[in-house]
Amino acid sequence: MRKSILTSLCIAVFSLFTYGQGLTSIDVASEKLYMSSDVSKPVNALGSPYVNKNFLPVKVKGYDDKLFTGRFNAYNGEMEINLGTKIIALDKNKPYEVIYTQNNKIYRTYNYSTPSGIAKNGFLNVVSETEGYAFLKEELIKYYDKVPAATSYQQDKPAKFKEESPNYYLKKANVIRPFPTKKKDLLKSYPKDAKKIKSFLKEENISLKKEEDLVKLARYLASL
Repeated sequence: MRKSILTSLCIAVFSLFTYGQGLTSIDVASEKLYMSSDVSKPVNALGSPYVNKNFLPVKVKGYDDKLFTGRFNAYNGEMEINLGTKIIALDKNKPYEVIYTQNNKIYRTYNYSTPSGIAKNGFLNVVSETEGYAFLKEELIKYYDKVPAATSYQQDKPAKFKEESPNYYLKKANVIRPFPTKKKDLLKSYPKDAKKIKSFLKEENISLKKEEDLVKLARYLASL
């Protein structure tokens, strides 16, 4: 009788241990998102480092059964996710895709080089894409230090965040290259097709200052 009870108890303990091990594996697999870093400390300045200051509903690819809230810090390139108990910043070196569900705005992490030749890993907004290409935008917000008053009759200019003109990129065949928004630079970047591009700009009345026109131009360049 005692052997039977002892055997049953051992089986129960082993089963509980095995079940617990299974739960641990499931938890680790489902909580990889949480293995990102804490967000950067806030900077006291006028304006905001965020594209949208408020946290908005987002989906993170690979965690489709969960709805988070997030916001993008364009000053330091951090995608902040609110987990309820804490706020984390997604690792820019990992392949993340974040979709804002209210407007279907998509961000993805990419390895790319800026127009000035600086290699970066970070989140880019997917403005438009097909199977053949993607038109991407790097949203930029810069920080300007406080400027002390030159004389006692003037006031200090406080530190501030200011939204800057974005950088655009064209991704084709897994190659990401800067997308010039000045006509001279654009034609210089595509010397073999400069005449065709010049004609396209004129015929389609393309303005390099309007994003909707840049989308048309990106589609054309991807077809060359």
